[in-house]
Amino acid sequence: MRKFLILFSLLLSFSTGQLFPQSGSVTGVVADSLTGLPVANLSVFIPFTTTGTTTNAKGEYKLDRLPPGDYTLMFRHVTYRSYSKSITIESGKQLVLNLAVSENIYKIDEVVKFGKIPDWSWGYNLFKEYFLGDANEIKCTLRNPKDLKFYYDGDILTAYSRQPLEIINRHLGYRIIYYLDYFKFVENKNPGKNSVQGGYYAFSGSALYQDLPSKLRITASNWKLNREAEFKGSLRHFLACLYQEKLSENRYYLRKAYHGITDLQKQEKLASSMAKIKMAQMDSIFSWYPNEGKSGFLYFIPVEEFLILPEQITDGPGSGEKTAVLNEFLLVFSDFEKTIDLRDDWTSSLRIPKGTIIFDQEGNYRVPGDTLQWTNLDNTVRMRVMLPTDYVPKEDH
Repeated sequence: MRKFLILFSLLLSFSTGQLFPQSGSVTGVVADSLTGLPVANLSVFIPFTTTGTTTNAKGEYKLDRLPPGDYTLMFRHVTYRSYSKSITIESGKQLVLNLAVSENIYKIDEVVKFGKIPDWSWGYNLFKEYFLGDANEIKCTLRNPKDLKFYYDGDILTAYSRQPLEIINRHLGYRIIYYLDYFKFVENKNPGKNSVQGGYYAFSGSALYQDLPSKLRITASNWKLNREAEFKGSLRHFLACLYQEKLSENRYYLRKAYHGITDLQKQEKLASSMAKIKMAQMDSIFSWYPNEGKSGFLYFIPVEEFLILPEQITDGPGSGEKTAVLNEFLLVFSDFEKTIDLRDDWTSSLRIPKGTIIFDQEGNYRVPGDTLQWTNLDNTVRMRVMLPTDYVPKEDH
């Protein structure tokens, strides 16, 4: 099997402790670095969650009821540079974080002047298909499409927007404010034996989610069902199943991932001849390595399932928490077609560089002094099906 995939990377690199019991808060004032005047209407939020606010006329902001842990706090405004700050929330305490922001200096127009500008409608059609995930905008629509600008950087089509994008997702029931850093698409016109046919694409940015109001019970019910369906196969769902020791019951299957024969030989400490025999048994999945800014293949042995041993997971350190030590680079296959073949599974990669993750039964996690890398490899996560990372299914009462 060669699983050729259109390029998409959604890398979750957080050092977070989301939604653990008890709470704290963060507050502060945002001011212009030159004038010292307060900056109003600046967005302050935890990316890809429903937690966020805007500064008032005095530049003040406050986020309440934050569970203890480490967070990345994002500051975004159309006329100022974006800032991200790592913060630690302690139970019952209020963190004060003031920020001086400087004006953004745009240079993109200089690039566009000398670059080829594509037909806007053609670019937007690609954007709807690969970013929104809804080519006809039936369930996922963009309120301000004209804020998008397209240009060519060599053969790569690039989209950007100085204004935050307002997305209405009627499939999941969210209004999404998306600060787009970039959207890139390039067509592979001469695919070789081991290259991706069709197109490569990637996008990056930060988003704040807000629940859409619903006047009809059936609409709210449909949103609930759709959210629960999209939740399966997510990082939180995987961790919740790992906590409950129900990975196989929920049809999650793990394989060790390798970058190639050298990586295989190094990880498994095999002789060159044995490594070549192993490689002959391997399958591959096309992947994008966001931290390295390049693409390539990840290799795995289909018949060798990776099992997380009991001694790799211990209770604590906090009440209701568990600690797992996972030093391996893993492929996570989610078998929702209920077949023994891995070809039709949803596939993600999981890597914790320092190996230690603390998590709870709802899939909340923190990675002390480290980042967690969870990358979707199946071209399935687009805005239409992308849940906020703090989403947890709620039981009906």
